[in-house]
Formats: sequence, structure tokens, C-alpha cells
Amino acid sequence: MSEHPKTMAHWDALITESVETPVPVLANFKITRIHYLLSEALQDVVSREAGANFHSWAVWGSRKAGVTIRQEDKDQASRDATIVAGIVGAVVGAGLGCQVAAIASWDLLVSIVGWLVIGTAVGGYCGFLLAGYTRNVAARLVFDGNAIVLDDIGRATARYLEYAQRVHAHNGDRDTLLSAFLTQFRDGPTDRGGQDLLRRAFLQYEAARLAEDSKTRHECTYFANCLAILHEHIRLQPYISRSLPFLIRKCVTQRLMTFSVGEKLLAVHEDVPSLDDAKFPSTLTTIDSVELREFLEGSEGWDPGRGTLKNTRAKDWTKIRERMAYIVNLFRTRHLDSNVVESPYSPSQIDKIAAGEMPAEPW
Repeated sequence: MSEHPKTMAHWDALITESVETPVPVLANFKITRIHYLLSEALQDVVSREAGANFHSWAVWGSRKAGVTIRQEDKDQASRDATIVAGIVGAVVGAGLGCQVAAIASWDLLVSIVGWLVIGTAVGGYCGFLLAGYTRNVAARLVFDGNAIVLDDIGRATARYLEYAQRVHAHNGDRDTLLSAFLTQFRDGPTDRGGQDLLRRAFLQYEAARLAEDSKTRHECTYFANCLAILHEHIRLQPYISRSLPFLIRKCVTQRLMTFSVGEKLLAVHEDVPSLDDAKFPSTLTTIDSVELREFLEGSEGWDPGRGTLKNTRAKDWTKIRERMAYIVNLFRTRHLDSNVVESPYSPSQIDKIAAGEMPAEPW
């Protein structure tokens, strides 16, 4: 398996080539591989003991995105949309049957049954067509989001790796080099095109790199992951909303929003499960960082369960509050889970992707 690039120029070229690959399915495999390489490189810089980083998690998010990009979930989506729309059509048909019976003096039962059947058939067919259309749209939108994340955060990580190399080569210039690195982030909130959250994330990775104890290192790395994923999800909010039409949002969240982390399959419509009967790793059971506690449990905190894992499930994945509630707890429970930092593909598959070829199944 190929090693990760050593220079910013090599990372830039690799990222550009991947996001500009004209075949979305192959591009997704390349993007997933690069997240894995960035995860490995960031672990080497911050500390292998620091736990999973943003790109460790992005590997599995990108791998899940590949399912939609390849439209492997289209059949399930069509069935679900047909059923939901059929039920809606039946309700409307029954109501219409009552009105027609009253206006036209038809037999009430005959009118209701007749219009119920018509409503069910028409609604179900419309749902089937809607699902086919929306899955095509979703595939395009999910790929766009897949590329945006790597293009944005991947390049920032590459700049940080370059900064860390320079610090190592020029011991004593850390403050100057760090200042130069931080000025490369755009000022302002994410929803206005800024990168304040991303800048804060990499300051936390730097704090983890310099930390002298495991608890501080784990808290800083976990906090960095949360800030980076919040930046990502604010950016992707329009794409996520448009990929899930209102009619089927809750149904898709309930039935299709599953993903794997290593061999573990998780479903976002369920509360985040604990790992090995422990809610969180010992170093993250209590939070010492005032800033991180405020992020999780403050008046605008992102953890509704307040450290209990309760109320962490998502009913509607298009709502950022529900997504973040699930994600911050998922990240916390599995921060030290070895499955998170594993390769998403076999060595031979990784080599195929590196060569610009489709890997052998299974994926």
C-alpha cells in the first residue's frame, strides 16, 4: 500500500486529481482513500495515542456517501417512498370519496373504497417516480458534498502537516510558523464563507500535539473533530436538505441512514450505543476543558443528552441539531476505538484506487 504524500504540493495535486475525476463513483473511492491517508498522516504528527481525528471519521462518511453515489440504496428508497406516498394518497382518496358521495349522492362506502383505491395507486406511483428522481438528485448532491469536504478540510490538513514539518525542521520558530499557518484561514463564520471553526479545530490539534498527558490530548483531539465536523455540516446543510425531499425525510432517516465503522453497523434513528458497556473512554467521561464543556452542554450546546447518550437519535437527518447531537456522541464514545482508524478497504483495493482503477468487490 502506498505511503501518504510528504509535501503540500503532492497533497494538493492528489486532492485536485481526485475531486476532478469525471466519474463520480471512481472519484468517491479516491476521496475515501485520501481521507485515510490524511488520517494516517495526522496521527503521525499529533500522536498515534491521541485517538481518531476528523479524517479517520471522514473515511467512513465518504464510504457511506459512496452507497448513495452508486445508488445502491435506490431500491429501498423506491419501496419506502411508494409505501409512504400510497398511504398519503389513500388518506386523501378516502376524504375525497366522502365529499364526492355527499355531492353526487353516491353510496358512501362505495365512494370511499373507490377513491381510496385510486388514491393509493396514484400516490404510490407518484412516490415511486419521486424516489427515482430524488435518488438521482441525491447522488449528484452527495458527490458534490463529498468533494467539497476533501477540497476544504483536506487542504487545510495538508497545510497543517506542512507547518508541523517546518516546526520540526526549524525548532524555535513555532510561534512565527503557527501565525503564518493560521492566517491562511478565511475570517468569519462558516455560513458566510469563513473558516473560524476550522481555525479553532487546528488550534486544538496543535494543543493535542503539544499536550503532555493523555486526557488533555484526547480532549483536544475530540474537540478538534467536533469543530471540524460542525464546520463541514454547516457547509453541507443546503446539499443535505436538497437531497432529501420533505415527504420522505423522516422515512429515509429511519430506514436508510445506516453506516458502518469497521465491522460495526450503526443506525442514526437509534440513540448512540455505548462501546463495551462504557459510555465513553475514561479520559472523556468527564470534561475538564471549559471551552469543550460549553460546546457540548452550554445553553447552545450540541449534546442534548448531556453526557448520558439519551435523546441522541436523529428523526430528521436534514436538521443540523439532530445530526450534531448524534455525531458528537458517536465521536466521544468511539474516540479510541481501533475500528475508526482502520483502512476502509483491503491493501489490494487501496492499490487499485491509487492506480486510478475501480477496486474489486465487495466494497
